[in-house]
Amino acid sequence: MDEGSKFWIIPIVCFIVAAVIILFAVEYRVNTVFPNAEIEREEIENMTCDEILLKNSGHYWSTENKNIGNAKAIGCTETPKGQSTGLNPYVEFCNPGGFAPVKKIENSTHLFNHDTCIWDVK
Repeated sequence: MDEGSKFWIIPIVCFIVAAVIILFAVEYRVNTVFPNAEIEREEIENMTCDEILLKNSGHYWSTENKNIGNAKAIGCTETPKGQSTGLNPYVEFCNPGGFAPVKKIENSTHLFNHDTCIWDVK
């Protein structure tokens, strides 16, 4: 063997090692990840709200399944029902920066500010 033929041993070995690693990675995705993701997708469709909320805090086999799970979990969460706090109705149901009535709400000493939801002094 001359000096030039020894040089090609290292690149050839590196190429073979890289090809084996890529082969195992592709084999894992094709034979493990894709079938499990499909099974999981079918299970997500049949899950109850309690099951989907529990599953949503864990791992999914694919990002598509995660998006489906997140969308279903958002649909399962209940919005809290508003309960009266006993405050003035103008303050209790005020939405800062949102809809404000055309009518000004005031008395002889104060004016209600709909932007901050606070009674201000006139």
